[in-house]
Amino acid sequence: MAIIIGSNTIIGGSSFPSGGIVSIQWGIQPQVSRLWQLGAWAPYKTLVTRVTSLSITTYAGAGPSINLQPAAGCTPSRATINVTISPGSCGAIPPGLGGSFTVYLSSYSYNKGDAIGFGQQSYAGQNWPGPEEVAGDIIYNGAPSVVLQGTAEGTETSDTGLITGVTFSAGDFNVYGQEGSVSAGFPGIGQADTVHYGLVSAISNGSLRASGKVGQASVTIPHQPLYY
Repeated sequence: MAIIIGSNTIIGGSSFPSGGIVSIQWGIQPQVSRLWQLGAWAPYKTLVTRVTSLSITTYAGAGPSINLQPAAGCTPSRATINVTISPGSCGAIPPGLGGSFTVYLSSYSYNKGDAIGFGQQSYAGQNWPGPEEVAGDIIYNGAPSVVLQGTAEGTETSDTGLITGVTFSAGDFNVYGQEGSVSAGFPGIGQADTVHYGLVSAISNGSLRASGKVGQASVTIPHQPLYY
């Protein structure tokens, strides 16, 4: 196991050129499918699909602006982020955990829970890297031919004047709900909010600091890899 030192870890890439990174998690996980057969304990073949996952949290204002356009045809999604990771470590970093990563966004969120504090935003996504390889009875899938983006949906709860970075689609029949909470004690502070639900056309940078205001938002962005 290697220890990664945050102050010595450099995060760059075209999506985050100006710093402001709070935390990052990344890795490559295999999805294994074994083809079992009668008369043997060993599988007939083993199919492996590699999945790269990445999540990154920044201070509001430090991330990219991304338009979310659902696929009208067999066109690749543009809802991607690119991150270059240079880990500062004690011990050798396993191969593949440094370098450039491009993932398709699966979610975006914004949070500013403190009225006099700072907002943060988070991006998460995944990719299905290649190449196709055959090693004995183990088959590694290649990269998909195309990755399609579906329609993004999200929610927003915020004070007037606070920017969460979520742009709802024009003409969408938006839905509003209400929620409230309070607890006993002194002073027993609670809050009441209006929640906005709708289709999302873009995610961009929310407010870093809007004094006296709080809010949060989240967006889900579906993607579908196709192989042909």
